Amino acid sequence: MYYFLYFLFYLLSLLPMTLLYILSDGLFLLLYQVIQYRRKITDENLRLSFPEKSSEELEAIAKQYYRNLCDSIVETIKLFSISKAALDKRIQCNWEVFDEMTLQNRNGQAYMSHQFNWEWATVLCNWRAPRRFTGLYMPLTQIAFDKLYLKLRGRSGTQLIRVQDMQKEMAHVQNQEILWGFIADQNPSDPKRVSWNDFMNRKTAFFKGPEFVARRYNNIVYFGEIVKLRRGYYEIKLKLAFDHPRNTKEGEITEAYVRHLEQSIKRQPENWVWSHRRWKHQFTH
Repeated sequence: MYYFLYFLFYLLSLLPMTLLYILSDGLFLLLYQVIQYRRKITDENLRLSFPEKSSEELEAIAKQYYRNLCDSIVETIKLFSISKAALDKRIQCNWEVFDEMTLQNRNGQAYMSHQFNWEWATVLCNWRAPRRFTGLYMPLTQIAFDKLYLKLRGRSGTQLIRVQDMQKEMAHVQNQEILWGFIADQNPSDPKRVSWNDFMNRKTAFFKGPEFVARRYNNIVYFGEIVKLRRGYYEIKLKLAFDHPRNTKEGEITEAYVRHLEQSIKRQPENWVWSHRRWKHQFTH
């Protein structure tokens, strides 16, 4: 199954972006209007996150979100064959912020989120960052698709570690010259070992792991934001958030990231994944 899917998606990836976006338009009609893929989840998440917005405003955000979701699907397929030069033209970024790692001879870690298109950003980051981009990933239940995503995300040399293996591999990996990459807005699997923060009008569970790594190894901490400029073109905005995490209080880095993420989402709400069950865990304390 893996080889069949790889061959199929590789052939599709050879199509020009104009044709792939026609495919995206058809997929949008299917997911948004026909199947109504996770519309109830999306609508509830938007309604609770933006109580001040009218139903018309929320509907407009939802509609554009599904368009962006479908664009991200065909753009991910394009990763099977897109060149470094072509990807570089489609994503602008202030990569020089990462130079601080070279100047101080220290590892870093970048907090990112599920803003489109994070798959493109993951691949390009290892080509552009001065240290090897090392990310955590949650294995998919479908083995063939899990292998496909590993192939895509690792095509630029990105190092990938299963979340389950993080503690076992952390010290060994930290001894290398790396830039950790955390998609830090994921819903933690264990609600008993999380940080609860106010986020989009609700108590929300966030991983403690990224902050633990930063404070333990004093990695330089960066926050990232992905902005969709127009169809097929993005900007990654990086900022140095914490130069010496060991000097921070417990929870300070996570709280700062949550505030950064919230403001980023409010600036471009249609560019964040709303169809996930992000608030599946309920605060009970």
